Amino acid sequence: MKILGIDTSTMRTSVGIVEDDEIVAEYLLSGSRFHSESITEMINDIFSKLDFTINDIDLLAVGVGPGSFTGVRIAVTIQKTFAQFLKKDICGVSSLKAMAVDTNSNRIIVPIVDAKRHRAYSGIYKEENGKIITLREDDLKDVSEIIKELKDLDKEILLTGPGRKVFFDEFKEELDVLMTNDMGLSGTKIAKIAKEKFEESGSDNYFEVLPNYLRLSQAEREYEKRNN
Repeated sequence: MKILGIDTSTMRTSVGIVEDDEIVAEYLLSGSRFHSESITEMINDIFSKLDFTINDIDLLAVGVGPGSFTGVRIAVTIQKTFAQFLKKDICGVSSLKAMAVDTNSNRIIVPIVDAKRHRAYSGIYKEENGKIITLREDDLKDVSEIIKELKDLDKEILLTGPGRKVFFDEFKEELDVLMTNDMGLSGTKIAKIAKEKFEESGSDNYFEVLPNYLRLSQAEREYEKRNN
């Protein structure tokens, strides 16, 4: 099975192709805000160097966030367009969950993305028999709430994701925590998570692949509005 995975939920634009658990191609571009221009050029460039085309792809995988509202929307739109016109299966997966792939850690894995104002997008995962198991679904919380939640678990923690350096010192004060050297997100990791999902439950309904726009509750938004 050939899988094309893409993600634009962070400042890293990533495209990857996996075939039968082997990485065929990987393209990462960090620090770009021009996702829509970058991603199509990256996809074209990858296939120009391979002996097969996008028509030979069996599954389209896309990171649905959480993360940059604009970025997530771009990746989802691109893959849904391919799925519609090429009549391919598609799977939307958590961008945070993909960050936990290949960490090879016995610790609890916490991918984290800075959402500003001392808030972060995060999930809580563990690796078991080569698969990433969800312990807590992705959410948007104040960082102090995430730390309290992890203290209650009383486990060793591994931080990954682009927010790991931003919040590491704060986590370190309260928890037994390490962080990865890399932010942990790539198109091939998106593809690997999508493969697991596809094997367990099949492809997603095309119309139900949507960006995961985690938001503050209405009460929290009203509170912020009054106090800013």
